[in-house]
Amino acid sequence: MKNTITDGKSCPVHTNSTCPYTRQSHVIVNFEDPSFTNNPELKFQELRNSNSIHQITLDDNFPIWLISTYDDAVSVLRDSRFIKSPDNLRRHNHEASKGKTKRNSPTYILRRLHMLANDPPQHTRLRNFAQKVFTKKVFSELQLKIQQITNELIDNIERKKEFDLIDDFAYPLPIIIIADLLGLPNEDREKLRNWSDILIEVQITEKNKQLIDETSEAFTAYLKKIFALRRKNPGEDIISAFLKLEETNDHMSENELYSMIYLLILAGHETTVNLIGNGIHALLSHPEQLHLLKNNPHLIHSAIEEMLRYNGPMLASTMRLAAEDIHMKGATIKKGDGILILFSSANQDETKFDDSLRFDITRKSNKHLAFGHGIHFCIGAPLARLECEIAINTILKRLPNLRFNPEINMPEWRTSTIIRGLKNFPVVFG
Repeated sequence: MKNTITDGKSCPVHTNSTCPYTRQSHVIVNFEDPSFTNNPELKFQELRNSNSIHQITLDDNFPIWLISTYDDAVSVLRDSRFIKSPDNLRRHNHEASKGKTKRNSPTYILRRLHMLANDPPQHTRLRNFAQKVFTKKVFSELQLKIQQITNELIDNIERKKEFDLIDDFAYPLPIIIIADLLGLPNEDREKLRNWSDILIEVQITEKNKQLIDETSEAFTAYLKKIFALRRKNPGEDIISAFLKLEETNDHMSENELYSMIYLLILAGHETTVNLIGNGIHALLSHPEQLHLLKNNPHLIHSAIEEMLRYNGPMLASTMRLAAEDIHMKGATIKKGDGILILFSSANQDETKFDDSLRFDITRKSNKHLAFGHGIHFCIGAPLARLECEIAINTILKRLPNLRFNPEINMPEWRTSTIIRGLKNFPVVFG
Protein backbone atom coordinates (compact mmCIF):
# COMPACT_ATOMS: atom_id res chain seq x y z
CA MET A 1 0.00 0.00 0.00
CA LYS A 2 1.65 3.22 -1.14
CA ASN A 3 1.16 6.88 -1.84
CA THR A 4 3.43 8.10 -4.62
CA ILE A 5 3.44 11.43 -5.27
CA THR A 6 3.40 14.84 -5.74
CA ASP A 7 1.91 18.28 -6.30
CA GLY A 8 0.34 17.37 -9.63
CA LYS A 9 3.70 16.60 -11.19
CA SER A 10 4.46 13.36 -12.97
CA CYS A 11 5.30 10.36 -10.85
CA PRO A 12 9.06 9.73 -10.70
CA VAL A 13 8.50 5.98 -10.48
CA HIS A 14 5.81 5.28 -13.09
CA THR A 15 4.47 6.90 -16.23
CA ASN A 16 1.06 8.57 -15.90
CA SER A 17 -0.53 5.65 -17.74
CA THR A 18 0.94 3.01 -15.46
CA CYS A 19 1.09 4.63 -12.03
CA PRO A 20 -1.33 2.73 -9.74
CA TYR A 21 -1.28 5.34 -6.99
CA THR A 22 -3.14 8.59 -6.54
CA ARG A 23 -1.22 11.87 -6.46
CA GLN A 24 -2.82 13.66 -3.51
CA SER A 25 0.12 14.79 -1.40
CA HIS A 26 3.71 15.91 -1.60
CA VAL A 27 4.49 13.41 1.18
CA ILE A 28 5.53 9.99 -0.14
CA VAL A 29 4.33 7.09 1.99
CA ASN A 30 5.30 3.53 1.13
CA PHE A 31 4.35 1.05 3.84
CA GLU A 32 6.49 -1.62 2.16
CA ASP A 33 9.71 0.41 2.09
CA PRO A 34 12.23 -0.79 4.73
CA SER A 35 13.31 2.81 5.30
CA PHE A 36 9.72 3.53 6.38
CA THR A 37 9.26 0.44 8.55
CA ASN A 38 12.61 1.01 10.25
CA ASN A 39 11.91 4.67 10.98
CA PRO A 40 8.31 5.80 10.35
CA GLU A 41 8.55 8.74 12.78
CA LEU A 42 10.02 11.20 10.28
CA LYS A 43 7.42 10.37 7.63
CA PHE A 44 4.60 10.72 10.13
CA GLN A 45 6.00 14.07 11.20
CA GLU A 46 5.85 15.22 7.56
CA LEU A 47 2.22 14.12 7.36
CA ARG A 48 1.28 15.99 10.52
CA ASN A 49 3.16 19.14 9.54
CA SER A 50 1.33 19.33 6.21
CA ASN A 51 -1.90 20.13 8.14
CA SER A 52 -3.98 18.05 5.77
CA ILE A 53 -5.29 14.54 5.31
CA HIS A 54 -3.72 12.32 2.68
CA GLN A 55 -5.17 9.89 0.18
CA ILE A 56 -3.52 6.73 -1.04
CA THR A 57 -4.97 4.39 -3.63
CA LEU A 58 -4.65 0.63 -3.76
CA ASP A 59 -3.71 -1.23 -6.91
CA ASP A 60 -7.41 -1.88 -7.61
CA ASN A 61 -8.20 1.85 -7.27
CA PHE A 62 -9.73 1.71 -3.80
CA PRO A 63 -9.08 5.12 -2.17
CA ILE A 64 -7.96 5.29 1.46
CA TRP A 65 -7.42 8.42 3.54
CA LEU A 66 -4.66 8.59 6.17
CA ILE A 67 -5.42 10.42 9.43
CA SER A 68 -2.17 11.43 11.11
CA THR A 69 -2.81 13.99 13.89
CA TYR A 70 -4.12 13.29 17.39
CA ASP A 71 -7.11 15.64 17.22
CA ASP A 72 -8.15 14.36 13.79
CA ALA A 73 -7.82 10.77 15.00
CA VAL A 74 -10.07 11.38 18.02
CA SER A 75 -12.55 13.24 15.81
CA VAL A 76 -12.82 10.32 13.37
CA LEU A 77 -13.01 7.73 16.15
CA ARG A 78 -15.96 9.61 17.69
CA ASP A 79 -17.77 10.30 14.40
CA SER A 80 -20.54 7.80 13.63
CA ARG A 81 -20.32 8.70 9.93
CA PHE A 82 -17.11 6.68 9.78
CA ILE A 83 -18.31 3.09 9.97
CA LYS A 84 -16.74 -0.36 10.19
CA SER A 85 -19.19 -2.55 8.29
CA PRO A 86 -19.27 -2.28 4.48
CA ASP A 87 -22.71 -3.89 4.64
CA ASN A 88 -24.03 -0.61 6.04
CA LEU A 89 -23.23 1.10 2.76
CA ARG A 90 -25.70 0.84 -0.09
CA ARG A 91 -23.03 -0.58 -2.36
CA HIS A 92 -21.56 -4.03 -1.65
CA ASN A 93 -18.41 -4.24 0.38
CA HIS A 94 -15.20 -3.57 -1.49
CA GLU A 95 -13.74 -7.07 -1.28
CA ALA A 96 -17.02 -8.76 -2.16
CA SER A 97 -17.60 -6.47 -5.12
CA LYS A 98 -14.20 -7.49 -6.50
CA GLY A 99 -15.01 -11.17 -6.13
CA LYS A 100 -12.37 -11.51 -3.42
CA THR A 101 -14.57 -12.53 -0.51
CA LYS A 102 -17.81 -14.42 -1.09
CA ARG A 103 -20.54 -13.98 1.47
CA ASN A 104 -20.82 -16.87 3.92
CA SER A 105 -17.40 -18.21 2.90
CA PRO A 106 -15.11 -19.02 5.85
CA THR A 107 -13.02 -15.94 5.00
CA TYR A 108 -16.07 -13.67 5.03
CA ILE A 109 -17.38 -15.21 8.26
CA LEU A 110 -14.10 -14.77 10.13
CA ARG A 111 -13.36 -11.26 8.90
CA ARG A 112 -16.82 -9.68 8.82
CA LEU A 113 -18.90 -11.03 11.72
CA HIS A 114 -16.91 -10.03 14.81
CA MET A 115 -17.51 -6.90 16.90
CA LEU A 116 -14.53 -4.93 15.53
CA ALA A 117 -15.95 -5.22 12.01
CA ASN A 118 -19.44 -4.02 12.93
CA ASP A 119 -21.31 -0.88 13.96
CA PRO A 120 -24.08 -0.35 16.50
CA PRO A 121 -26.45 -1.98 17.24
CA GLN A 122 -24.72 -5.17 16.06
CA HIS A 123 -21.38 -4.08 17.52
CA THR A 124 -23.03 -3.35 20.88
CA ARG A 125 -24.70 -6.75 20.93
CA LEU A 126 -21.46 -8.63 20.16
CA ARG A 127 -19.36 -6.58 22.59
CA ASN A 128 -21.87 -7.31 25.35
CA PHE A 129 -21.28 -11.03 24.83
CA ALA A 130 -17.53 -10.51 25.16
CA GLN A 131 -17.94 -8.41 28.30
CA LYS A 132 -19.99 -11.17 29.92
CA VAL A 133 -16.98 -13.51 29.84
CA PHE A 134 -14.03 -11.07 29.87
CA THR A 135 -14.56 -9.75 33.37
CA LYS A 136 -12.08 -8.03 35.69
CA LYS A 137 -12.21 -11.18 37.82
CA VAL A 138 -11.03 -13.30 34.87
CA PHE A 139 -8.09 -10.97 34.24
CA SER A 140 -7.10 -10.71 37.91
CA GLU A 141 -7.11 -14.49 38.33
CA LEU A 142 -4.63 -14.78 35.46
CA GLN A 143 -1.82 -13.03 37.30
CA LEU A 144 -0.33 -16.17 38.86
CA LYS A 145 -0.68 -18.08 35.59
CA ILE A 146 1.12 -15.36 33.62
CA GLN A 147 3.92 -15.24 36.20
CA GLN A 148 4.29 -19.03 36.09
CA ILE A 149 4.53 -19.15 32.29
CA THR A 150 6.92 -16.19 32.23
CA ASN A 151 9.23 -17.95 34.69
CA GLU A 152 9.11 -21.19 32.69
CA LEU A 153 10.02 -19.39 29.47
CA ILE A 154 12.94 -17.63 31.15
CA ASP A 155 14.06 -20.94 32.71
CA ASN A 156 14.45 -22.26 29.16
CA ILE A 157 16.16 -19.08 27.99
CA GLU A 158 18.74 -19.18 30.79
CA ARG A 159 20.09 -22.43 29.36
CA LYS A 160 21.20 -20.49 26.28
CA LYS A 161 23.85 -17.81 25.74
CA GLU A 162 21.69 -15.90 23.28
CA PHE A 163 18.09 -16.00 22.14
CA ASP A 164 15.45 -14.30 20.02
CA LEU A 165 13.19 -12.26 22.26
CA ILE A 166 10.23 -12.60 19.87
CA ASP A 167 10.40 -16.33 19.09
CA ASP A 168 11.55 -17.46 22.52
CA PHE A 169 9.57 -15.14 24.78
CA ALA A 170 7.29 -12.38 23.46
CA TYR A 171 5.37 -14.69 21.12
CA PRO A 172 4.87 -17.83 23.26
CA LEU A 173 3.75 -15.98 26.40
CA PRO A 174 0.50 -14.45 25.04
CA ILE A 175 -0.38 -17.38 22.77
CA ILE A 176 -0.12 -19.75 25.76
CA ILE A 177 -2.33 -17.40 27.80
CA ILE A 178 -5.02 -16.91 25.13
CA ALA A 179 -5.03 -20.63 24.24
CA ASP A 180 -5.42 -21.45 27.93
CA LEU A 181 -8.25 -18.92 28.29
CA LEU A 182 -10.04 -20.46 25.32
CA GLY A 183 -9.37 -24.03 26.44
CA LEU A 184 -7.39 -24.95 23.31
CA PRO A 185 -4.90 -27.85 23.48
CA ASN A 186 -1.25 -27.01 24.19
CA GLU A 187 -0.09 -28.96 21.15
CA ASP A 188 -2.09 -26.67 18.85
CA ARG A 189 -0.18 -23.47 19.73
CA GLU A 190 2.23 -23.60 16.79
CA LYS A 191 -0.66 -24.28 14.41
CA LEU A 192 -2.51 -21.28 15.85
CA ARG A 193 0.58 -19.13 15.33
CA ASN A 194 0.93 -20.16 11.69
CA TRP A 195 -2.76 -19.51 11.02
CA SER A 196 -2.60 -16.14 12.76
CA ASP A 197 0.42 -15.03 10.72
CA ILE A 198 -1.59 -15.65 7.55
CA LEU A 199 -4.98 -14.35 8.69
CA ILE A 200 -3.59 -11.09 10.10
CA GLU A 201 -3.14 -9.86 6.50
CA VAL A 202 -5.39 -6.83 6.15
CA GLN A 203 -5.75 -6.67 2.39
CA ILE A 204 -6.89 -9.64 0.32
CA THR A 205 -5.09 -9.65 -3.02
CA GLU A 206 -4.95 -12.06 -5.93
CA LYS A 207 -1.55 -13.11 -4.59
CA ASN A 208 -2.69 -14.10 -1.10
CA LYS A 209 -6.38 -14.90 -1.66
CA GLN A 210 -6.02 -18.67 -2.03
CA LEU A 211 -3.82 -19.00 1.05
CA ILE A 212 -6.17 -16.86 3.17
CA ASP A 213 -9.23 -18.80 1.96
CA GLU A 214 -7.60 -22.17 2.65
CA THR A 215 -6.41 -21.06 6.08
CA SER A 216 -9.82 -19.63 6.96
CA GLU A 217 -11.44 -22.93 5.99
CA ALA A 218 -8.94 -24.94 8.06
CA PHE A 219 -9.32 -22.64 11.06
CA THR A 220 -13.13 -22.77 10.93
CA ALA A 221 -13.09 -26.58 10.65
CA TYR A 222 -10.75 -26.72 13.65
CA LEU A 223 -13.07 -24.54 15.74
CA LYS A 224 -16.09 -26.60 14.70
CA LYS A 225 -14.46 -29.67 16.26
CA ILE A 226 -13.51 -27.73 19.39
CA PHE A 227 -17.09 -26.44 19.77
CA ALA A 228 -18.47 -29.97 19.45
CA LEU A 229 -16.12 -31.20 22.18
CA ARG A 230 -17.02 -28.31 24.50
CA ARG A 231 -20.75 -28.84 24.03
CA LYS A 232 -20.31 -32.44 25.20
CA ASN A 233 -17.78 -31.65 27.92
CA PRO A 234 -17.88 -27.98 28.93
CA GLY A 235 -15.00 -26.59 30.96
CA GLU A 236 -14.09 -23.36 32.72
CA ASP A 237 -12.77 -21.78 29.52
CA ILE A 238 -14.14 -18.87 27.50
CA ILE A 239 -15.38 -21.01 24.60
CA SER A 240 -17.45 -23.04 27.07
CA ALA A 241 -18.78 -19.80 28.57
CA PHE A 242 -19.87 -18.55 25.14
CA LEU A 243 -21.49 -21.89 24.32
CA LYS A 244 -23.34 -21.89 27.64
CA LEU A 245 -25.14 -18.76 26.44
CA GLU A 246 -26.86 -21.01 23.87
CA GLU A 247 -29.10 -22.12 26.73
CA THR A 248 -30.58 -18.60 26.75
CA ASN A 249 -32.55 -16.70 24.13
CA ASP A 250 -29.69 -14.25 23.66
CA HIS A 251 -26.57 -15.84 22.19
CA MET A 252 -24.28 -15.69 19.19
CA SER A 253 -24.81 -17.75 16.06
CA GLU A 254 -22.26 -20.44 15.23
CA ASN A 255 -20.71 -18.22 12.55
CA GLU A 256 -20.53 -15.24 14.92
CA LEU A 257 -18.74 -17.43 17.44
CA TYR A 258 -16.17 -18.51 14.83
CA SER A 259 -15.52 -14.85 14.11
CA MET A 260 -15.35 -13.90 17.79
CA ILE A 261 -12.72 -16.57 18.55
CA TYR A 262 -10.77 -15.53 15.44
CA LEU A 263 -10.69 -11.95 16.73
CA LEU A 264 -9.73 -12.97 20.27
CA ILE A 265 -6.83 -15.12 19.08
CA LEU A 266 -5.45 -12.52 16.67
CA ALA A 267 -5.98 -9.53 18.95
CA GLY A 268 -5.27 -11.48 22.13
CA HIS A 269 -1.73 -12.37 21.20
CA GLU A 270 -0.71 -10.00 18.38
CA THR A 271 -1.05 -6.86 20.50
CA THR A 272 0.86 -8.31 23.44
CA VAL A 273 3.68 -9.79 21.33
CA ASN A 274 4.34 -6.37 19.86
CA LEU A 275 3.89 -4.50 23.13
CA ILE A 276 6.49 -6.66 24.87
CA GLY A 277 8.87 -6.68 21.90
CA ASN A 278 8.59 -2.97 21.12
CA GLY A 279 8.74 -2.07 24.80
CA ILE A 280 11.96 -3.94 25.49
CA HIS A 281 13.41 -2.61 22.23
CA ALA A 282 12.69 0.94 23.43
CA LEU A 283 14.35 0.24 26.78
CA LEU A 284 17.49 -1.26 25.23
CA SER A 285 17.65 1.65 22.77
CA HIS A 286 17.49 4.15 25.66
CA PRO A 287 19.92 2.87 28.34
CA GLU A 288 19.23 5.80 30.65
CA GLN A 289 15.53 4.90 30.74
CA LEU A 290 16.36 1.23 31.26
CA HIS A 291 18.62 2.18 34.18
CA LEU A 292 15.89 4.41 35.61
CA LEU A 293 13.32 1.60 35.51
CA LYS A 294 15.70 -0.94 37.05
CA ASN A 295 16.33 1.41 39.97
CA ASN A 296 12.69 2.50 40.25
CA PRO A 297 10.47 -0.54 39.58
CA HIS A 298 7.42 1.42 40.75
CA LEU A 299 7.65 3.26 37.40
CA ILE A 300 6.55 0.13 35.52
CA HIS A 301 2.99 1.41 34.96
CA SER A 302 4.02 4.77 33.50
CA ALA A 303 6.75 2.94 31.55
CA ILE A 304 4.18 0.66 29.90
CA GLU A 305 1.99 3.63 28.99
CA GLU A 306 5.02 5.30 27.42
CA MET A 307 5.86 2.13 25.51
CA LEU A 308 2.30 2.12 24.17
CA ARG A 309 2.61 5.75 23.12
CA TYR A 310 6.19 5.85 21.84
CA ASN A 311 6.13 2.74 19.65
CA GLY A 312 2.86 0.96 20.26
CA PRO A 313 1.75 -2.43 18.91
CA MET A 314 -0.62 -1.00 16.28
CA LEU A 315 0.70 1.22 13.50
CA ALA A 316 -2.83 2.06 12.40
CA SER A 317 -6.47 1.26 12.99
CA THR A 318 -8.41 -1.32 11.09
CA MET A 319 -10.33 0.08 8.14
CA ARG A 320 -13.23 2.46 8.47
CA LEU A 321 -15.48 3.64 5.64
CA ALA A 322 -17.20 6.94 5.01
CA ALA A 323 -20.96 6.40 5.20
CA GLU A 324 -21.51 9.65 3.29
CA ASP A 325 -19.48 12.41 1.67
CA ILE A 326 -17.51 14.10 4.46
CA HIS A 327 -15.56 17.36 4.21
CA MET A 328 -12.39 17.44 6.29
CA LYS A 329 -9.45 19.85 6.19
CA GLY A 330 -10.22 21.07 2.70
CA ALA A 331 -10.68 17.58 1.24
CA THR A 332 -13.81 15.60 0.42
CA ILE A 333 -13.83 12.04 1.65
CA LYS A 334 -16.37 10.40 -0.64
CA LYS A 335 -18.95 7.88 0.48
CA GLY A 336 -17.35 4.43 0.51
CA ASP A 337 -13.77 5.72 0.74
CA GLY A 338 -11.57 3.97 3.29
CA ILE A 339 -10.00 5.65 6.33
CA LEU A 340 -6.92 4.51 8.24
CA ILE A 341 -6.09 6.25 11.51
CA LEU A 342 -2.34 6.26 12.03
CA PHE A 343 -2.17 5.57 15.77
CA SER A 344 1.62 5.67 15.76
CA SER A 345 1.57 9.15 14.25
CA ALA A 346 -1.20 10.48 16.50
CA ASN A 347 0.68 9.20 19.55
CA GLN A 348 3.72 11.28 18.58
CA ASP A 349 1.79 14.45 17.79
CA GLU A 350 3.90 17.33 19.11
CA THR A 351 0.79 19.45 19.72
CA LYS A 352 -0.47 16.84 22.21
CA PHE A 353 2.71 15.47 23.80
CA ASP A 354 5.69 17.53 24.96
CA ASP A 355 8.95 16.47 23.31
CA SER A 356 6.89 13.81 21.56
CA LEU A 357 9.75 11.94 19.90
CA ARG A 358 11.48 11.36 23.23
CA PHE A 359 11.01 8.09 25.13
CA ASP A 360 10.29 9.11 28.73
CA ILE A 361 9.00 6.52 31.21
CA THR A 362 8.11 9.27 33.71
CA ARG A 363 5.78 11.04 31.26
CA LYS A 364 2.61 12.40 32.88
CA SER A 365 -0.91 12.67 31.43
CA ASN A 366 -0.17 10.09 28.74
CA LYS A 367 -3.52 9.89 26.93
CA HIS A 368 -2.30 7.84 23.98
CA LEU A 369 -4.50 6.06 21.44
CA ALA A 370 -2.62 2.75 21.34
CA PHE A 371 -5.76 0.80 22.25
CA GLY A 372 -8.08 2.98 20.21
CA HIS A 373 -10.78 5.30 21.49
CA GLY A 374 -14.56 5.25 21.74
CA ILE A 375 -16.83 2.27 21.21
CA HIS A 376 -14.11 0.11 19.65
CA PHE A 377 -11.61 0.61 22.50
CA CYS A 378 -9.66 -2.65 22.90
CA ILE A 379 -11.52 -4.94 25.29
CA GLY A 380 -8.32 -6.86 26.02
CA ALA A 381 -6.27 -3.81 27.06
CA PRO A 382 -6.15 -4.81 30.77
CA LEU A 383 -4.80 -8.25 29.85
CA ALA A 384 -2.15 -6.83 27.50
CA ARG A 385 -0.99 -4.40 30.19
CA LEU A 386 -0.87 -7.15 32.82
CA GLU A 387 1.13 -9.52 30.62
CA CYS A 388 3.57 -6.76 29.68
CA GLU A 389 4.03 -5.68 33.30
CA ILE A 390 4.82 -9.19 34.50
CA ALA A 391 7.02 -9.95 31.47
CA ILE A 392 9.19 -6.85 31.73
CA ASN A 393 9.46 -6.90 35.53
CA THR A 394 10.58 -10.53 35.42
CA ILE A 395 13.06 -10.02 32.60
CA LEU A 396 14.68 -7.06 34.37
CA LYS A 397 15.05 -9.12 37.55
CA ARG A 398 16.23 -12.38 36.01
CA LEU A 399 18.11 -11.11 32.94
CA PRO A 400 19.48 -7.77 34.18
CA ASN A 401 22.27 -7.67 31.57
CA LEU A 402 19.94 -8.12 28.58
CA ARG A 403 21.22 -6.24 25.52
CA PHE A 404 21.22 -6.25 21.73
CA ASN A 405 23.28 -9.05 20.19
CA PRO A 406 26.33 -7.17 18.84
CA GLU A 407 27.21 -9.93 16.36
CA ILE A 408 23.87 -9.84 14.54
CA ASN A 409 22.23 -7.03 12.59
CA MET A 410 19.69 -4.89 14.40
CA PRO A 411 16.17 -6.36 14.74
CA GLU A 412 14.03 -6.29 11.61
CA TRP A 413 10.59 -4.67 11.66
CA ARG A 414 7.55 -6.34 10.11
CA THR A 415 6.04 -4.87 6.96
CA SER A 416 2.40 -4.08 7.66
CA THR A 417 -0.20 -1.38 7.25
CA ILE A 418 -1.72 -2.16 10.64
CA ILE A 419 0.78 -3.97 12.88
CA ARG A 420 3.88 -2.39 14.42
CA GLY A 421 6.18 -5.17 15.56
CA LEU A 422 9.49 -6.92 15.12
CA LYS A 423 10.12 -9.96 12.93
CA ASN A 424 13.06 -10.91 15.10
CA PHE A 425 14.91 -9.55 18.10
CA PRO A 426 18.31 -11.21 18.73
CA VAL A 427 19.61 -10.49 22.24
CA VAL A 428 22.25 -11.71 24.69
CA PHE A 429 22.25 -11.58 28.47
CA GLY A 430 25.52 -13.03 29.76
